[in-house]
Amino acid sequence: MEFGGELMMGFDAFLGLLGRRRPVNVMISVTDRCPSRCAYCRIPLNDRPELSTSQWLGLLDQMAAAGTRRIGVWGGEPLMRDDIVEICSHAKSKGIYVSLDSNGYLIPARPGIFEAIDHLVIALDGPEDAHDANRQPGSWKKAMRAIETASGRVRLWTITVLTRNNLDRIPWIVHAAEEHGFLTTFQTLHHNDVLGRNPEGMMPSPAEYSKAFRELLELKRKGAPIANSSRYLESLSRWDDHSVTTLPGRFHGVRCRAGAMYCNIDADGRVYPCSLLMGMYPGALNALEVGFRKAFDAVSELPCQSCVAGCYTEYNYLYGLTASVALEWFAAVKDTDKAMHAAAANKTSGTKGFGTPQVF
Repeated sequence: MEFGGELMMGFDAFLGLLGRRRPVNVMISVTDRCPSRCAYCRIPLNDRPELSTSQWLGLLDQMAAAGTRRIGVWGGEPLMRDDIVEICSHAKSKGIYVSLDSNGYLIPARPGIFEAIDHLVIALDGPEDAHDANRQPGSWKKAMRAIETASGRVRLWTITVLTRNNLDRIPWIVHAAEEHGFLTTFQTLHHNDVLGRNPEGMMPSPAEYSKAFRELLELKRKGAPIANSSRYLESLSRWDDHSVTTLPGRFHGVRCRAGAMYCNIDADGRVYPCSLLMGMYPGALNALEVGFRKAFDAVSELPCQSCVAGCYTEYNYLYGLTASVALEWFAAVKDTDKAMHAAAANKTSGTKGFGTPQVF
């Protein structure tokens, strides 16, 4: 996001604190389909009909008119849609910053996506044994090929779901980021009962999670390429029981801004405050039936005020104008740009991507 866009997001946050509700940030789940079957996800099992291209383009027009400045595209796997480049390009044409989450399987076959988005986030849960244990056999090689393909061509982050399979692999992920020019982010197992399946044996204990987030906080303070804010990492290190994903009250200075500053559109068109409430929020309206703005206005009442979900905790700090978090995220974007340019230069000069450990 350019500096002017960041200033406008800050201005939106200021007006939000004064009581204005605006869907500045909208996550859109464009499909249930996915070529992977990750151990902790049941989204592909929903297998619902998808919105058409024209329906998504129309919703994007409505989002832009309502004041949306950023969308986060996810699924399922967004690249399963033949029209995903058109959808993302249309959002960019409206001045919306576009981020896309992917497992990486289809990235090498869909290079047109790089011009259609501003930011790519690829799932990476560690070296091959840990990543494949979290997701499915063969998934690591596909994620690595996606990172190699995308590196130097788009702002690139990875997202790691921390489980008992990879808690001890954090240094490997950080080293991979340093060697290959991307920033890393980390989160807990936090899908709700609709989106996730029971991760039997995969859920770390509260003590294990707290130790991992303290380790990440120390690595970040030493300059590791970790995009998560220090405030978020400290918050997750203090959370009492990570199997309890939401709390009815505030925690560590968080005031939830879901339904006021951001929301989530499900693959069927229903608008929810966030993904943790998808399929579980009785007041959700379908934007195709009532219009996006009316559906957004219907999600103002929240059953919770804090959670373990990384993106939402960060949004809540940002939209609460927590200065330290805003400065760290501004620095993370600038560091991402530097890493992208360095990776592009390495490709041009023929320099190999990863150093030790070798991954190809």
